Amino acid sequence: MYDVVIVGYGPTGMLAAVKLGRAGVKVAVVERYKSLYMLPRVGIVHDDIMRMFQEIGIDEKVKPATQFLPTYEMINNGKILLSNNVEPYAAHGWPEFISIYQPAFEAELDNVAKSLPSVDVFQGEKAVALAQDSAKVSVSVEADDGAHRVIQGQYMIAADGGNSFVRPALGLEYEFLGFDQDWLVIDAKIRRPKPNMPPLRQFCEPQQPGMTMQMGANHRRWSFMIFENETIKSAMKPENVWKRLDRPEGGTADDFELIRVASYKFTSQLATGWQVGRVFLAGDAAHLMPPFLAQGMCSGFRDAYNLAWKLELVVKGLAGEDLLKSYEAERSPNARATIIESARVGQNVVIRDPEKARARDAQLAVMQAELEKAKGQKSLIAFRVPGFTEGLIASAKGKVRGAGDVFPQGRVKNTHAEGPFDDVAGRGFLIVSRNGDPAAALSAEDRAFWHSLGGGFVCFDAHPGGFADLEGRYTQLMDEYGCDVIVKRPDYYIFGACPSAAELPALIADLRGQLRAGLN
Repeated sequence: MYDVVIVGYGPTGMLAAVKLGRAGVKVAVVERYKSLYMLPRVGIVHDDIMRMFQEIGIDEKVKPATQFLPTYEMINNGKILLSNNVEPYAAHGWPEFISIYQPAFEAELDNVAKSLPSVDVFQGEKAVALAQDSAKVSVSVEADDGAHRVIQGQYMIAADGGNSFVRPALGLEYEFLGFDQDWLVIDAKIRRPKPNMPPLRQFCEPQQPGMTMQMGANHRRWSFMIFENETIKSAMKPENVWKRLDRPEGGTADDFELIRVASYKFTSQLATGWQVGRVFLAGDAAHLMPPFLAQGMCSGFRDAYNLAWKLELVVKGLAGEDLLKSYEAERSPNARATIIESARVGQNVVIRDPEKARARDAQLAVMQAELEKAKGQKSLIAFRVPGFTEGLIASAKGKVRGAGDVFPQGRVKNTHAEGPFDDVAGRGFLIVSRNGDPAAALSAEDRAFWHSLGGGFVCFDAHPGGFADLEGRYTQLMDEYGCDVIVKRPDYYIFGACPSAAELPALIADLRGQLRAGLN
């Protein structure tokens, strides 16, 4: 009997297993394939994902497989319609986005997951049936040799992809959000350096919509729209692949070694529900989005992270099952907004009508002029994943300051260390303050509750043990909120903020009430 059973051992399932396993939660992972795929599917991770890698301790290990992409361009037959700089140091303390070679980080996640004593990974076994009651979930699995067995857990995470077995077994469907096209994806290893290759470029060309990007240090990706008058099989023929690569941003067999040519359905779909009883959908099982914002896998990581710390609290008896309802309440609207924006950007790229393309080019020219006028103070492509408007956030009448917003990561120091906030100040539940000691405002009962959550205190002041805000990020945030105290959740979001320590007990009472809802 496990605490959590995870179906699917792609990136989403891996991260969920690592997060839960590191917390001592007993996890079983079921994966139908015997080995990792070890070819790239995604090519970009965003700053919050690098912050997750930092937490897990694999950020330095995957760095050799990463490449910062300083610019994002949209062109039409050699004419740059719009060019924007990518933020090298975004909210989470990492570049806004960075290209990466997926097999490198999957191998590291796999190593971490399999090193954890509370995690069992069963590869080569596929889920074929599931059942649940008021106490457990049972999943029947079938091995390659036809042998069957049943694995049980208190909860299940279905991270088994777009062709999920679990989602339809739960009676859940996808809601179609309007984008659906076949595209050709070409991945190659660089044989010899080719000068003047763009870091990241969208081809807004009516005769051939597409894109290219550097992927990690040694690989490159291209994607091209497949047309209605050609078959996928024809598009994937080597001679036709090289024909598409016969362009300034392409290359020849002397320049690149093709390692993967695949067709993908770029589509926008969202599961009609993310939870049925004790089973939760995550990753592509819950949402599919066009890749124009490079948010698909990153959204799966966000699902896994959000759900894992909540399951940990429930399994350990620190929160009631009602907390798990906040998973869909937070992540589904968040994913919907990301899908819609990804499709909107994609529609700009795939225009094939010449008149509409000219109108688009004119609009982009206006945007480019505004960017140049702003001199770097305005950003084009920095779609920031929305915060939360419901879920586990402070619930007083009217929006509580900061509730549901991102808690950033800047550099701090104390008498012992200097570095990124998470590494120096700590993770988990935190009360972050200035101008006084918030612990002194809490009753003995409040302090005991906070201690039960593993909650910590971070004070930005000069007293012994205090922290220095080296970049002013937290001072600026508190100034914006008009507050001296922030209550941070175990992830990278804010539960709520209050003007001074005097209001902190009410905020803690709110948190206690929400966590204990449904607790026996």
